[in-house]
Amino acid sequence: MPYLRDVYLAFLIKGARFTKEGYPIIEKWMVATEIPDDIYQWDRRSQSLNEKGCAMSFYCNDQYFQNVISNPDKYFDVFSKYKMIIGMDASPFDNMQKIPQISQVFVNLAFTYYLGRKGIKIVPNVRLGTNVTYSSLKAYPKGTLISIGTNGFVKDKRNRKIFKEQVTLIVKTLNPSGILIYGLKKDIFEYAELNKIPLYQFDSYIIKRRRKDER
Repeated sequence: MPYLRDVYLAFLIKGARFTKEGYPIIEKWMVATEIPDDIYQWDRRSQSLNEKGCAMSFYCNDQYFQNVISNPDKYFDVFSKYKMIIGMDASPFDNMQKIPQISQVFVNLAFTYYLGRKGIKIVPNVRLGTNVTYSSLKAYPKGTLISIGTNGFVKDKRNRKIFKEQVTLIVKTLNPSGILIYGLKKDIFEYAELNKIPLYQFDSYIIKRRRKDER
């Protein structure tokens, strides 16, 4: 057989189980059980001060991690420095057509599964678009830590209302043991608080920079 480049990234889901809709399932044993000291974002990783105690996330513009998705092995030495890696955060914007939204969520799950299968401790990053992506919740383990990034969702009242409804659905479906929050918490996690789900809030890079400038 001639060499065929894996442009569809099938290597990411080798050995995976799948939901009925075709999303790769994150296994419970892959998920970290400890809470990180802090969370850094991929495009600001040079500012990491304590990799062994912290988590690395992809809560940044999609353009900064496209090369990571296509060649994750190249960055395994970097991943291995951290206590855990927060799952991929490719954006399923609500103004996208149905297929691109589903594709973005699939990539998030596939990349996260791949890291877990390779022995990197992960925390699933739960990211939804419109209701066409809600069935992806079947691919996440129940009763484990999860992570949710709030950057870009808390300023506009309409966006915040939709995001709050999605977080409520996520919590009802997954019943997580705790939620790592990257960014502002506000009232978005009200349902989780009412149901005594532990919340661990970490400042985003923007918030950290703003607070530093205010000193």
